[in-house]
Amino acid sequence: MKPSSPVLLSVGGVLLLWVAGLHAAPTVITVAANRPGVKVSPSLWGIFYEEINHAGDGGIYAELVQNRAFEEAQPAGGARMEGDQMVTPQGFKHGKWYQSELHAWALVTAGDAKATIALDDAQPLNDKTPHSMRLEVQQVGTRAGVANAGYWGMSVKAGEGYELSFYARTEGDQTVTARLESADGKQTYASAEVAGVAGNWQRYAGKLQATGTDPQARLVLGVSKPGTIWFDVVSLFPKTYLNRPNGLREDLVRQLQALKPGFVRFPGGCVVEGVTLENRIQWKNTIGDIARRPGRWDLWGYHNTEGLGFHEYLQLCEDLNSEAMYVVNAGLSCAFRNAEVVSNPEALKPYVQDTLDALEYATGPVTSQWGAERAKNGHPKPFKIKYVEIGNENWGEQYFKNYRQFYDAIKARYPDLITIADCPIPNQPVEIIDEHYYVAPPWFFANEKKYDSYSRSGPKIYVGEYAVNNNVGSGNLLGALSEAAFMIGMERNSDVVVMASYAPLFENVNNRAWAVNLIRFDSARSTGRSSYHVQTMFSAHRPDVTLATQVDESGKPAPQLGGGIGVGTWNTQAEYKDIVVTQGTRTLYRSDFATGTEGWTMLGGDWQAQAGALRQSGGGDNLLATAGDPAWTDYTMTLKARKLGGAEGFLILFHVKDAQHMAHWNLGGWGNTRFSVEQKEGGANREIDKGPDQGIESNRWYDIKVEVQGRKVACYLDGKLIQTAKLSPPQPQPAIYALGGKDEQAGQIILKVVNPGATAMDTVVRIEGAAKLKSKARVITLSSDNPTAENTLDEPTKVVPVESTFEGVAPEFKYPFKPYSLTVFRIDALP
Repeated sequence: MKPSSPVLLSVGGVLLLWVAGLHAAPTVITVAANRPGVKVSPSLWGIFYEEINHAGDGGIYAELVQNRAFEEAQPAGGARMEGDQMVTPQGFKHGKWYQSELHAWALVTAGDAKATIALDDAQPLNDKTPHSMRLEVQQVGTRAGVANAGYWGMSVKAGEGYELSFYARTEGDQTVTARLESADGKQTYASAEVAGVAGNWQRYAGKLQATGTDPQARLVLGVSKPGTIWFDVVSLFPKTYLNRPNGLREDLVRQLQALKPGFVRFPGGCVVEGVTLENRIQWKNTIGDIARRPGRWDLWGYHNTEGLGFHEYLQLCEDLNSEAMYVVNAGLSCAFRNAEVVSNPEALKPYVQDTLDALEYATGPVTSQWGAERAKNGHPKPFKIKYVEIGNENWGEQYFKNYRQFYDAIKARYPDLITIADCPIPNQPVEIIDEHYYVAPPWFFANEKKYDSYSRSGPKIYVGEYAVNNNVGSGNLLGALSEAAFMIGMERNSDVVVMASYAPLFENVNNRAWAVNLIRFDSARSTGRSSYHVQTMFSAHRPDVTLATQVDESGKPAPQLGGGIGVGTWNTQAEYKDIVVTQGTRTLYRSDFATGTEGWTMLGGDWQAQAGALRQSGGGDNLLATAGDPAWTDYTMTLKARKLGGAEGFLILFHVKDAQHMAHWNLGGWGNTRFSVEQKEGGANREIDKGPDQGIESNRWYDIKVEVQGRKVACYLDGKLIQTAKLSPPQPQPAIYALGGKDEQAGQIILKVVNPGATAMDTVVRIEGAAKLKSKARVITLSSDNPTAENTLDEPTKVVPVESTFEGVAPEFKYPFKPYSLTVFRIDALP
C-alpha cells in the first residue's frame, strides 16, 4: 500500500475511512508531566450485573441443576400463556415460555422398567415452592429414575467433588442412587447412594466425586424399588469461589477480579422494573434458604431462581473489594414493555420502605430487624453500600415525583449514601445522573470529546450502560477500540464522569438475548471479548490524576461532506420512484427499479424493487437505502414518494458519506407532526432546521426535490419551497486518540493511545516538565491486523493484550503505534 493511499474498510455494512500518511507532518502527542488535570475517580471503572443471557442461572451462580424447584412452568406477575408467549394482565406479550411442565427433567428407564413423572402440587414442601416432581415406579427393571442435564450440559471434572442435596417424601422407603454420567448414559463419572429416604419432607445430602471429565454430563436420580417418591429443590454444586455454600462459579469470578471493578451495580437493569410491578425484583424473596426462594419470571425470557440474590450480590461486592451500587424500583415497571406506575404517594410508601429495609439488611447492626436477618444468613458484620440508583431508565413527571419521595426517605435515614437519578430532574436535588449509550463504532469515535463541554457545576455523570452493539455482529476489535476512544474522553473528564460500566456483562453462548456482551461462557469454558481486555487495561492502568495532553494533527486534511443520496423510513412503510440526480445539465443518476436494486446499499429494513419503485415494507426505525458517489457536489435530486402505512413519513438522504455521516430531510417526523432538516455525524442525529408542523398522507404520490449547494440545502414538496438550511461543517475525526496521566504511588506516567486505523501511526511523543525519564518503559498493546477479529470459546486468545518493553524513552521519542490498537505506556518519571 502506498503511504498516501486512503484506507477504505467496510465493517458490518458501515464504510469507515482512515487516511494514512497524508499528514504534512507526523502526529505529535505532547504530555505535560508538570500540568496535572483532574483527579481520576477511584471508582471510575466498574461492572453492571443483570440477569440476562443466563448470566446468573446457568452462569456465575454455580448451581448445576436447571428447574431445581419445579417452578419453571408458572409465569410470574399474574401472567398467562397464549401459545408460546407470556401475556401480562394488561395484554403485553413478551418472551417464549417452556411448553413442558417439567422443563429440563426427563424420565430415565432401562430394561423392563415402568415409571412415570409428573408435576404435583399436593402436599408441597412449603408455600414458596408449591410444586414438586412425582416419580411413580411400577417396575424398576435395570433402572428407573429422572435425569437433569442442567443448563446446556453439566460440566464435570475428574477429581472434583460435587455437593448434592434434595428434598424428598415417599410412600414407603427408598434408596436413591445419584449418578453423574454422560448425556447418553453410557459412562458414569460419579455415584453415591442416599439410603433411608422415607416419610414426610426431609432434606437429604451427599457428595459425588468425579472420576472423569465431561462438559455435557447429566445428573440422574434412581430409586431402588417400586413406589412413589416426590422430589423438590434438587441441587448440585461444584466447588465454588472461596468454597462458599450457594456460591459462585470460580472461573467467572476470576474474570471479574481481573477487571478490578471500582463498583458493582446490581441487580439491573430492566429486571429491576419488571414486565409488571408484581414481576419486579423483590429482594426479600431472594435471601435465606434457597428452598424458600420462589424465583420469578425474568423478562429476558426465562425463569430466574434468584439463588443469586441480594445477600450474594453484597458478598460478591465484598469479595471483589468493590463499592456496592443498589438499583431500586421507583414504582414504575419497564416503560419499553408494559408501563405500570404507582402514582399515589401512599401506595408508593411500601416501595420506599422496602428500600430502607434493604439498606438496613446490608448495613444495619445485628440488633436491628434486618441486620439480625443478615447475621442469621451468615454475615454478622455489616456489608457496605455506597450508592443507590432510584429507578432504571425512568423519566417523566411521575418519575420525578416518585424520585423525590425516595430521595427524601433515603437521605433522612442514610445522609452519607449517594443517590443516582435516571435523568435530569428539574428543581430537584440530584447528585449523579445515569446516561446510557448503545451505538455503532463511529458514534464513540466522534463523541470522544462529549464530556469536555459538560457543566462542572451540575450533577455528576454515571455512564451506567455503554457498548458498541451495532454493526459489529456479536462484537469485534474495532468496536472495542471505539469504546476505548470514548473511555479516554470519560477518563479525561473524570471530574464530571465519576463512574462508568460496560453492559451487559455476561453471555451464556447458548442463550444470547443481547447482541454484544463482555464475557462469554458455556458450561465449562469462559473468555473475555476484545472489549473485556479494553476494560481490564483501563482499570489496571487508571491514573490518580490526568495530565495535560495534546494531540497535534495539524497536517491532517479537513474532512468533507459526502455526496451520496438515499431514501429511508422511520416506523413507516413507503416506496420511492423516478429518482434523478442532476448537476446543471448533466444527469448523474437515474433510477431504474424495473431491473432491480443494483447500485443501492440497504442499511436495515425490507427493501425490494417492485412495480418500478423501491419499496420498504418492514417495521423499525432508521431503515435506509443509499446510492450515488460520495464525491458528488452541488446537485439537485428529484423523486416521487408514497407512504404505504406506519407512524411517520419520508426520509430523503443527501450528503451521504457513509452510514454514520449524512444529512436528511425528515418529512412527517415526530409521529407525523412536523418536518426537519437533520445532520448525522458519528451516528448521532442533530436537528439543523425545524420545518413546518405538518404530516404526510398515506396512499398518494408526492413530488420531492432537494437542491444541494455546498452546505446549503433547499427542500421542495409538490413544487413548493418548504424549508432551507445550512449544514454544519463536518467535524474532523482524529487519526489517533491519546491521554496521559500519573500513577502517583508508582511515580509513573501512564499514556493511553488508540489507533483505529489500518496502518501503523509513526508518532512523535513529547513529555514535558519531567526532570528525568527512565529510558525503558512497559508497553501493553491490544491489537490485530484484522479489525473484525474477536475472541471465542474456541479461540479465546485471538485478541489479547501483549506486554513488551521499549528502550527509547526520552523527552521526545518516536513510536509506531500498531494498526487497530490500544497501547498503554508506563514510563518511570521524576517530576
